[in-house]
Amino acid sequence: MTTAANEMTPVSGPAELPAALFDPEEPMVPDLASSVDPLPSLATPVYRKLTAHDQALVEAHLQRLEPHDRHLRFWGGMTDQAIKDYCDRLDWSAAVLVGAFIDGELRGVGELVRIRLVPQIMAEVAFSVEGPWQNAGVGTELVRRILTIARNRCIDRVYMLCLSENKKMQKIASKFEMILSYEEGEVEARILPAWPSYMSLMAEAVDDSQAWFSTIFDPSFLWPQAEDGPKATTV
Repeated sequence: MTTAANEMTPVSGPAELPAALFDPEEPMVPDLASSVDPLPSLATPVYRKLTAHDQALVEAHLQRLEPHDRHLRFWGGMTDQAIKDYCDRLDWSAAVLVGAFIDGELRGVGELVRIRLVPQIMAEVAFSVEGPWQNAGVGTELVRRILTIARNRCIDRVYMLCLSENKKMQKIASKFEMILSYEEGEVEARILPAWPSYMSLMAEAVDDSQAWFSTIFDPSFLWPQAEDGPKATTV
């Protein structure tokens, strides 16, 4: 799977998409606000879009993943150096990343990466959450925000790929009524985001404003310091 000083440039288009773009078997994005799991009361995550200035934080987060989680995220073992190389190759002009900060530390990342422009605009979603904060709704909330962003960028199709053993990712995909296809140990989830609406644009604006509001009380949520020598488990 692949992975924003600059967000993806919105693509102009007609008021409604041509019917030919829609496959009757492809699901539209459901009511995203109702699909989020309850979060633990002990530490409520703060979510915000990431920029190229956050690359060191993304790298530190990925290096803190346990070996099994690295395997699921990257479809194989990844050393610290391989993760660093991956982050160095990130094209922030073609991607939008959303981070989940818990107690000021980046513990989860959702990535929306544009992979094709013609004949349809397609993008791929990937996300990662550190072990102690899994099963608490963080991954679901990251995907909700990423799908809202995809809708507002006029993305025609969104894909999410994972190994067949990654049941958590498949469960999250099912919450958003994505179609799952299974083949030789791999799973492809896909969905057609609806055309942008006033409500979807407002939803993203509210998400962004909440992140900025959090900085009034703790600026570290906006510009936290990357760890010196991140705690990492080398595969």
